[in-house]
Amino acid sequence: MNPELLLEHQLREIGITPEMLGDVERVPFQARPGHGALGREWPARVEHDDEAVAWASFSSLGRPASSEHAMFVASPNPESLLPAHSSVMDDLGLRLEVDPSGRDLRVISREGAAFQVRPGLGTVEAQVADAAGIARVTLQQDGRFLIESATGMPLVVGWRESRALLLRPVYPWAAPPVEEWTMMTTDRWMQDRLSRGTHADAWTRTSLAGQLARLCEPEERDVAALIASGRLQDLVSEVELAPRRWARALPPTEKAALEQQAVRRAEALGDDLTDLFDTLSADMTEASEAWARLCHRRDDIESVRLLLKEAGTGEALDAVLEATDRTGRAIRINLEASLTSDDERLRRVALGDPSAWWGSTDFEAHYF
Repeated sequence: MNPELLLEHQLREIGITPEMLGDVERVPFQARPGHGALGREWPARVEHDDEAVAWASFSSLGRPASSEHAMFVASPNPESLLPAHSSVMDDLGLRLEVDPSGRDLRVISREGAAFQVRPGLGTVEAQVADAAGIARVTLQQDGRFLIESATGMPLVVGWRESRALLLRPVYPWAAPPVEEWTMMTTDRWMQDRLSRGTHADAWTRTSLAGQLARLCEPEERDVAALIASGRLQDLVSEVELAPRRWARALPPTEKAALEQQAVRRAEALGDDLTDLFDTLSADMTEASEAWARLCHRRDDIESVRLLLKEAGTGEALDAVLEATDRTGRAIRINLEASLTSDDERLRRVALGDPSAWWGSTDFEAHYF
């Protein structure tokens, strides 16, 4: 069997289809700096490979599986591991440390959030992270592994290839058909956002669906006439209803997967906000530059949160956001005004929800 088809078959056997996978990210192994002390800084941020490379990069995984699976060890020598920066892992609040040969791997969760690492793509027993949020594994053969939530929800599939780890995020729910909704609105700004997300991953497309429901400019209508004629259903446009209908139709397992992804991202955002808060007095310029990116991440989560609420779930996400938003409000109070004045998305957030700390700083936030 073709190696790529073999890998696709292996992934399908554990419920992961090609449509669930995000772009490939290549994380190079770091060379050891002689015999000196290891640096503390993360390597420079790596970029995602083009989508066209995605399945081709799986070829190294397609070789027949060895009867000898990767095995876990209690504690690889921590001095042999070097940090390997990954945007995919950052989004989930996780960190990677790898030895220069790619043999030993350590996955670390900030704040000790629960997760597990499974070697291979079959029914191999998973290694649950310890109380400190650390899972250690020694990779052998093709170096495959799967990072999951504590409940077994797949988050990231990875493998070793040459002098790097290759990672792909897993989104185990059907992405919303945002391209079908693009022409349902006359809002040019929203049309542009939706069209750019047509080939994006499931998380981005789901966030766009929520943005369509929350941030789309309403069409002009005679509200008084609609009420007088009893046509209350026409007060809400079809473009606002379509994403909500999609969310309500999600199967329970997909709702759970979407919420788990949102929870991990909310935890990671909370950690990054805490880091930013700690640097406010030291470097206000750096804090200001990071602010808009953090606000967009929070709004991505809010857009998904609306859909989860529509689907009758989201309590776990609400609990995490309570702490995250406390930190966000504390930072907002300390930032200068007009940091996001040219950001149309955050302007709409502020107009739609004055209590949203991530809205444009051109508007005063009201915390109730």
